[in-house]
Amino acid sequence: MEYEKILFTALIAVVGWVAAHRLTSARDLANSRRNAGIDALTTCYKALVRSGIDGVMLKRDSTGKLINNAIPVEDAIALIHLHGNEQQSQLASAYAKQIGQDKSGDSTKLVNALRKDIRSMLGTKDLAAEPHYLSIKPNESV
Repeated sequence: MEYEKILFTALIAVVGWVAAHRLTSARDLANSRRNAGIDALTTCYKALVRSGIDGVMLKRDSTGKLINNAIPVEDAIALIHLHGNEQQSQLASAYAKQIGQDKSGDSTKLVNALRKDIRSMLGTKDLAAEPHYLSIKPNESV
């Protein structure tokens, strides 16, 4: 009779430990996935905002050397197809097609969708007002 009590107590402890381990592992995996998604989409957001601020992805410096700022945007499109939701993937494809056809594009809808999703994953409310970004260009006369 005493062994049965000990065995039952041990069994309950093992079942509790296994259940806690599985729940903790599932929570850690979900958090890891969420953090990876936030990091990836934040990188995309920054690349697209920067390209919008700069207004041009390919330019020449004062010596005539080509500066290719398109690579972060190209990477952002690929990451959106990997980590983004359906709407973001469709907007990324539309933006890529627009760039391919017109040699320029408007990423505003895509940037707004990314911002909304990132803020949601962070647990913050979406911004109602349209954000304005700052770009300060150095003046050679300074």
